[in-house]
Amino acid sequence: MSARIRVLVVDDTALYRKILSEAVAQVPDAELVGAAASGALALKRLGQGDVDLVLLDVVMPDMDGVQTLAQIRRDWPHVSVALVSGVTGRDADVTLAALSNGALDFIPKPQAASFAEGMQRIIVDLRRVLQVIIIRRLAVAGPAAVPAGATSSAGGPATVAPSPHRLGRSMLPPPIGLILIGVSTGGPKALHEVIPQLPPHLSVPVLIVQHMPAMFTRSLAEQIARVSKVPVREAADGERLPPGHVLIAPGGRHLTVRRSDDGRSLCAAITDSAPVHSCRPSVDVMFDSVVQSGYTGGVAVVILTGMGEDGALGTAALKARGRTWCIAQDQASCVVYGMPEAIARRHLADEVLPLAAIGPRLASLPFARTP
Repeated sequence: MSARIRVLVVDDTALYRKILSEAVAQVPDAELVGAAASGALALKRLGQGDVDLVLLDVVMPDMDGVQTLAQIRRDWPHVSVALVSGVTGRDADVTLAALSNGALDFIPKPQAASFAEGMQRIIVDLRRVLQVIIIRRLAVAGPAAVPAGATSSAGGPATVAPSPHRLGRSMLPPPIGLILIGVSTGGPKALHEVIPQLPPHLSVPVLIVQHMPAMFTRSLAEQIARVSKVPVREAADGERLPPGHVLIAPGGRHLTVRRSDDGRSLCAAITDSAPVHSCRPSVDVMFDSVVQSGYTGGVAVVILTGMGEDGALGTAALKARGRTWCIAQDQASCVVYGMPEAIARRHLADEVLPLAAIGPRLASLPFARTP
């Protein structure tokens, strides 16, 4: 296996093929092996082998990104695919559909003031995608499979994380009044599996932070809502947390929780405060706000697939507050075992479950009155 990640660029626009190719050339862990102007040409090049990652334009004539992705997943399942997407509503819809059907991640086409700034943003996003592939290689094949100096999702030297397990704790979850979910890389697919399994009679609010820029979370909410038994939408500033509804943090903004003016319920608050862990929205910001709100009811925390440690400190704060039950996704079912690993490493999880079991487990929890 090549130490460097071999990248195929696919875009019907010559300018973006050039930009993406130059970005790949500037990242030491990557090696450009070709550029294709269409999905059909990309599939032909994949037939020649020696490709680890496809940077795939979302909107193309004849074969769009979703159609091309479907054939790649069928014929070359070992090849990772990252979507390169514009920020229009149509692009966001197609991107989210692709992420829910096997794409690893996506890189937004930059809306930058200069070519240099746009290039730098693409390089940062490309490095993030490559880091996910490096971590997954390491988990499968050990340290020899990754470039020298690669780091783990937590930012330190890369190591193989131990396999998590179901914890044999005797304690039972408290009556739950609020469900909080944090997720990053691999999140759209994970949420499409978890949220549709929530029952129509769910009596408590569900708040989600998915690391994602603006525009995309609205499409994500709309797509999940179509296949769910409960309402799903982006959170709105100032709204009271509605029982039985799923609210997703708007892309690029923090979702926090505060007491209503009469003190009788919890409300959503949308803020533009500084990123935390380079993330906005941030899981830790949402979790910390629940603690700061003074809410004393039972909370179910769910940490799903994602790179980094966002959510770990907030979970620790909620656990210190008490009446908090934490479920972490297991390593085997994660796209990247970073955020759940940070929970497991700190011994914060009450249960470590495969993705397929998390929705039914949430549905089985004891529920209290809404906050």
